[in-house]
Amino acid sequence: MQLTILTGENINFYEGDVITIKIDNYNMFLGYIFTKNIIDNSFINITAYDSIRYLITRDTYIYKNKTASQILNMICADFSLKTGTIEETGYNIPYRIEENQLILDILYTAIDLTKAFNNKSYILFDDFGKISLKSYDSMKLPILIDCDNFILGIKHKTSIDENVYNSIKVSLKNQKTKVISTYLEEDENNKQNWGVLRKFKRLPNDFNSVQAKNYAKNLLNIHNKLNEELEVVCFADKKIRAGNLIDISLNKQIKNVLVKECSHFIKDGEHTMKLTLEKI
Repeated sequence: MQLTILTGENINFYEGDVITIKIDNYNMFLGYIFTKNIIDNSFINITAYDSIRYLITRDTYIYKNKTASQILNMICADFSLKTGTIEETGYNIPYRIEENQLILDILYTAIDLTKAFNNKSYILFDDFGKISLKSYDSMKLPILIDCDNFILGIKHKTSIDENVYNSIKVSLKNQKTKVISTYLEEDENNKQNWGVLRKFKRLPNDFNSVQAKNYAKNLLNIHNKLNEELEVVCFADKKIRAGNLIDISLNKQIKNVLVKECSHFIKDGEHTMKLTLEKI
């Protein structure tokens, strides 16, 4: 969060102090001041981050048979971070060594592994000072944005260039026989349309063949689709944040989209927002 305020005799704060923003008593942001820049003794530019900032550091974790929820609770306890709603993700990750990795990447890896096995997506976010983890279903808002009429600007991009695969191949090594088996899941129609876009992954040795096949099927279901992204500038709704699911009207069709990025702007009494939306 970036904020500019006027200097004054009673303005006194320090790095690490808590800053909050509320609109009509609605909790918009709670963060910690990391940078202050005094300009001509007239203005102070402030940069503050929510508690996710404390997860952008490297460490080593080794864990076995833990869910993403348990891993998140463990890490938050290690870093003395407050937690909010952390939904149980269900899938026990067999064994992982995460050496010298960004903490945030460790968590995203656990969430991605969970999605690959139970085909359920989760959002990690700061909820007004508390680290939270919720499923897509829990992040839905009853909000519709009319992109055909009531917006200030829009960009629409489609692509198969990043994170799109129509061919998934995984390998698995039998712990007893040492034989390596491979499993392939493909979409023949999209191979004709796009060419072969393959993702390969070597699975941990404690996986079995049924798990390997299901893993490949779920990965194909996740990645075998056109990336569609919208950037919308419009008048703001204070309830919308990154991670929410909302509805939009585009070309007179209703679509459910994920708010991938959300920036709120408040200037001269006008509240607008820029949203990056992703089709799900």
